[in-house]
Order: sequence, then C-alpha cells, then structure tokens
Amino acid sequence: MGDDIIYDTSFYDTLEGAVGDFRKALTKRWQERVALDIGSFKYDFPTGFHRHRAPYGENSWDYWSEVNKTHFIYGECEVVAWAEGGQEGDVPECAGETNSPGKPLPPMTWHDDYGNDIAYPDGIYCGMPSMMRNVEYWAHGEGSAILNELPKFDAHDQRKIEAAQEALLTIGGHLGLVSGGQSDMEFDIQAASNADLTEDAAFLAGKDGMDPVWYQHWTGLAADAAKDGFFTSVNPTLANQAGIAGRISNLYAARGTIIQQGRAGDLDLLNKATKALDETQTITHDLDGVWQTFSGVGTALAITGPIAPWLAAGGAGLSLIGIAGSNFAPETKTVEYAHTVEEVVEKVWDLIEDHKGDLLGLENDYNLGVHELRDTVFGIDSFNLEMYDITENSGDGNGTRLGTGYSADVDEILKVADRCFEAASTYEDPVIDKLGEVRAADGSLADESGEEGRADPKVKGLVDEFHGFLKTACARLYTAGEQVRGAAEAYAETDEEQMALFESFNWDEGEAPGHTQNWVQDTDRSGWEVPIPGAPSYVTDTSPGGDDPGDQDYATELEGE
Repeated sequence: MGDDIIYDTSFYDTLEGAVGDFRKALTKRWQERVALDIGSFKYDFPTGFHRHRAPYGENSWDYWSEVNKTHFIYGECEVVAWAEGGQEGDVPECAGETNSPGKPLPPMTWHDDYGNDIAYPDGIYCGMPSMMRNVEYWAHGEGSAILNELPKFDAHDQRKIEAAQEALLTIGGHLGLVSGGQSDMEFDIQAASNADLTEDAAFLAGKDGMDPVWYQHWTGLAADAAKDGFFTSVNPTLANQAGIAGRISNLYAARGTIIQQGRAGDLDLLNKATKALDETQTITHDLDGVWQTFSGVGTALAITGPIAPWLAAGGAGLSLIGIAGSNFAPETKTVEYAHTVEEVVEKVWDLIEDHKGDLLGLENDYNLGVHELRDTVFGIDSFNLEMYDITENSGDGNGTRLGTGYSADVDEILKVADRCFEAASTYEDPVIDKLGEVRAADGSLADESGEEGRADPKVKGLVDEFHGFLKTACARLYTAGEQVRGAAEAYAETDEEQMALFESFNWDEGEAPGHTQNWVQDTDRSGWEVPIPGAPSYVTDTSPGGDDPGDQDYATELEGE
C-alpha cells in the first residue's frame, strides 16, 4: 500500500549493517581524536561512552612517559600523520623515531620520572598502532550496545499485514463498506467486491425493513407483509459487520505502522549519526528524513466513530488508514548533531530513548483502539450483529396474523428463499473464506521482540469473534431459506394453483450445508470478561448487547410474547 514501507523479513541483518556503518564512522573519528590528543599530550579523550571504560584485557601503552614523549616532541609519529591526513588505508606501523629532520635531540642527558640521568633515546617502541586497535574495539563495543538497545522488528512480514488489510476491506466491501472522506489513502473497496450481497440484503429487508411480524407467521405471508417486514435484522447486521471489518483493518494498519516506525526510526537515526560523524562542519543541518512520530494512528482509530446498528447496509463511510497513517500530518523530527564524537554518540542515545517512547505511545494507541472496538461490539445485540436467531421459529408459525383476506404468492415467496440461499452462499465464498488471508498475518502481529504485545492477542480474538458473526449470519440465512421454502410448500398444499407455481419454480439451490446447524447459534462473546478494575462494561456484563440502542423489543417481540 505504501511505496516507502520496509518489507524486509530479515530486518535484523539490515539493522546490523547500519550499525556496522556507524561503527566504521565512529572508529574513524575516534581514532583521529585519540591520535591527535596523544600527539598533543592530552589525556582526557574518551575510552567509552555507554560501555564500561577501559574493559579488562585491553592492551594500553604508556604514551605519557617522559621517554615516549620524545617520540612526539623530537620525532614524527606515522600514526598521527595518518590520522591527520584523512586515514587513507590501514593504520600504519610506526618506527618510533625521536630525531626527525628539523627537530634534533638536545646534546645532553635528562632526568626521567624517577630523577635518574638518562640519555635521549635514538628511538622508542611506538604503541600508537595498538592504541588504534583499542579504538576499534571500543567502537565495536559502543555499536553493540546500541544494537542491543534498538527495537528489532526482525521477521515481521508487512506484506502479510497489508494482505490481511486488503482481505478485510474486501470482506467489508461485500458487506457494504465505503471508504469515508477522512481516510488517509485511497482504498479500492468497490473494485475488490461486488454488490451481490448488499443487493440481496436490500431485497430481503423490504422497503423499510422494520416490521418483525413475518418471523412469527410463516403461514401468513401476505405479499405486502413479506415485502415490508422481511428480515429486519439483515441491514443492521451487514452494516455492523462492514464496520467491524473496516475497524479491524485499521488495527492491522496500526500494528504495521508501529513496525514501520520502529524500522524506519532505527535506520534513520543511525544513518544520520553516521553522516554526522563523517561531516567536516561543526553542525549538520541537512538531516530531514523518514523518522516520524506517527501520532495520526491514535487519531485514525478514534475518528471512526461509533457503530450505528440502525444504518442500512453500505449506508455510511468509514475512515480507513493504511500502514503509517500517511496523511495524518505526522510530526517530523529534524535532528542537529554537534560534530564532536561525544556529542554525536550522546545524541544517538537520546534519540534511542525518544524513539522507544514514541513506539510505546503507538502501542498504547493500538491497545486502546482494540478495547474501544471490543467494548462497542460487545454492546451490540446479536440481532444486529449476526441476524435474528431464526431457529426460534418454526416453518408453520403460529398464524395469529392470518385473518381473512390474506393470501400469498408462492412464486414470490420462493424468490425470497432463493435470495436467502444466494446471500448465504456469498457469505461462505468469498466473505468467510477471505479470513484465511487475515490469519496468515498472525505471526506478524507482534512487538519488536517478535512476541505478542498487549493488543495483538486481542486483535486475533476480535478476528475469531468476527468469524463467528459471519458464520452465524451465513447459517441463519441458510436456515431462513429452508424455512421460507418450507412455508411456501405448506401454503401451496392448500391451493392447487399455488402448488403448480411451487412445482414449476426454477429452484437451483440444494440443501443447506451440513455445518449450518453448527454455525447457527449466537457467537460466544464470553472470552473477554477479565476482572480488571475500571475496565469497560463488557468485563462485568455477562449479557452482550445491553448497550445496543437499536435492539428495541426484538428479544421479546420475536418470541411471540
């Protein structure tokens, strides 16, 4: 979905390479610093920043002794010249001369540190190459400390997360999902699906879809009652399921954004620090880059708004986000690195802490987004999430609305049954089958360590619950189709003309699949009840749907009470 998304599934190798480049630049600058400071008799150069100073086992050289000082005072150190001259090639060996042209030794003896008279040496052992190797060791240790501290996000597969999003949006498209005006990128939802299911829903709902009488009175299916009252729960079910699909897609985008932020932030701060170490100016300013705080993710999860059970299928657009939430005006962090080695490394560590804080904030937004969606879904009645429980009715009904003057057109009734089967078939393929592509991303729903974060198992739980809603709706459509067909047949048996219509109807559907009875019951929504003080209503509410403003009196009216 995004041209700048890092799709690397072995990102640790990339991160190691960036740290390796940083080590090289740090080594070069540090060797220059140490060589020039020793040559100028300065003794306060750093031997470490965040690693331990002068680790055990390092070889040092007593460059501070009076004898060895003669090398720098009266001779020429090849290592210092190499450091000052751009460090071309490897660190050179040095002869340790103490009598270079233009700097002759005094013709006398002198006192060493202990007060003994000694002659000026003709040359000394130069330990500068060894000191440069020490710097290499120090720089390697600093790089290892940084690598150990950085978020890794190694094997996360962003393509699978994007594929999961696309699958969810395709599912949503079949259910009537529309991309809202505040969406931060273009989503080709309509092209990915067709209107078969929403057209079936419009047909089954009738012109107003708000008269539940038909459910009780199968044998009283007057033509107008069938048209005006059929399947009151169909439209809100599709609308809510479409909304859930879009909102879960946003949660996958949030996880993908955290992965992108982690990876891009790591590389950006290392690349800029490496460049700063190579700069010859005191301050570098051209450091604009990809490191951003994607604060828009929390905004995107919040602006979707509540699910409205009373909406018709496809009746409202949903604000959708892609990985990185690109159009939510993320804050770009422009960093200035001072040129000294100490200041550059200190800045790197400051940025690492900032970066970790940014990621923690995104993880919190992600977790809150899951809970807000879960709380909303838990408050919606099953009637508005997975259709009315058709198993509460019989094919015969109770006939309390039959009265005189009621008639039924079997041919029209069978069209209703046929639509039920058609809609149920679309639910199975491609809607429910698409969830396999969503679950393929399960392994990438993880934090920087590759383990599930706080929100990731909850997202997977939402997908499982959503799967249940889809299966239940599918099974109830199959069951409704069979019951409507049975009602039409029962009515036809009372009328020879209607029986002829029944027998001549081009019914191309078979029996409902064997799994219908396994799928038809309410989806279990008890798994989220965790006793946490101050938690949302679903923690203590054992009756899902209690907060549904659209459930009205369905629970009693449809039972014939």
